[in-house]
Amino acid sequence: MQQALAQAPAGPSPVEAFFCNMADGKDMKDLMAVTDRFKKWADKNDPDYSAWILTPRFGQFAEMPGVVWLGSNRDGNAMGKGLEKWIASGGDIQDGFNDVLRCGAHTVASSVEINAPDGPPKDGVVMFTQCKIAEGSDWRKAIDAHKKYASSMRALGAKNSNWLFFPMIGGMQDRGFDYWGVSTFNGWSDYFAAYELYVTGGGWQKGMEAMKDTAACGVGSASVWDVKLVRLGAQ
Repeated sequence: MQQALAQAPAGPSPVEAFFCNMADGKDMKDLMAVTDRFKKWADKNDPDYSAWILTPRFGQFAEMPGVVWLGSNRDGNAMGKGLEKWIASGGDIQDGFNDVLRCGAHTVASSVEINAPDGPPKDGVVMFTQCKIAEGSDWRKAIDAHKKYASSMRALGAKNSNWLFFPMIGGMQDRGFDYWGVSTFNGWSDYFAAYELYVTGGGWQKGMEAMKDTAACGVGSASVWDVKLVRLGAQ
């Protein structure tokens, strides 16, 4: 699967995620102080790197981290070079992160763009939905189905952008799903406008039609997060 994804025409991008909670006595102000130091380092050493801080708004909080750091490069070559520079010169900033956060997992997924006319997300909202590929289907068919579904929702008036995240490194083997459907919104008004279109505007019917016999994205499994942009990498 990894080799096939690497050869996909759209060119998936690696996305790393740190799943963390705040250390005792620390808060978001402490995290943002370290983040400011990181941005200056990245501007000089890893300008391609984009990063966001996620905090949960809707979900099963007992099972969710309090903070997720998402970071992405345009491809694996850029991520590898950036990591080497971080190991060589980012130690004091890493110590700062370690003082503020307690992280329990570090993973990498391959991100495939589905429909993102506005480019990479900035501040706003992100929803993750767990999806499983149907028997007899495959990831290529799932991508095509999501593109059809996203186009239909846009035609109804939804303003979100969409990606698929395929777990690649560091994830649990028994996770029970194959990939995440990822939807980003500029704010909560756009999110709940899309919610209304899904519930009462024909969206769920469009979804069932597009995804039939291809993949199932569990209703009720979604978690929704506030997003704070750390930095956008050089485009």
